[in-house]
Amino acid sequence: MLWYWLNGIAAKGSMLMIDEPELNLHPVNQRRMARFLAKLVNTGVKVFVTTHSDYIIKEFNTLIMLNRRLPHYIRIQKDFGYQEAQILAPEQVALYMTKNIGTKRKPKYTLERAKIAPHLGLEAITFDDSIDEMNQIQDEIRYGGE
Repeated sequence: MLWYWLNGIAAKGSMLMIDEPELNLHPVNQRRMARFLAKLVNTGVKVFVTTHSDYIIKEFNTLIMLNRRLPHYIRIQKDFGYQEAQILAPEQVALYMTKNIGTKRKPKYTLERAKIAPHLGLEAITFDDSIDEMNQIQDEIRYGGE
C-alpha cells in the first residue's frame, strides 16, 4: 500500500501517517526506514510516525546531528552511506512523548514535546532511561554490582 500511495497519490504537502513502522523489521531495516522517512520529509511530504523503536529514534538523531555540517561529517556520511537527501534540520522534526501527570495508582497522561538539540538530536528520555536501566542491570550481573 505504501508503494501505491507513493507512486500514485503522494505529492508535496501530503501527509503520511504510519504506526509502528518497525514492526517485523530487522534493526538494519528499521534504520533504513528512518532514512527513507527522512527523504520523504525532505521532498515536502509531512510524516507522522508513532514508534517504540530505539533504532528509528537513534537514526533520526544521527540524521539531525549530521545537519551541523562539520568537516568530519563528510567522511562519516561517505563511510556509513548517508545521502544528502536524508539529512534532517532540527526544525523539520518534532517529537512528542507521553508523560504521566497523575499518580501511579491513578495515571493521567498528556503529550510533552521533547527537546531537539542540533548536536545531540532528539531527547527521548523514556527510551534512554530504559536503556540505561538495562545497561545497569547487565553491568551488575557481569561485575557483581561493584
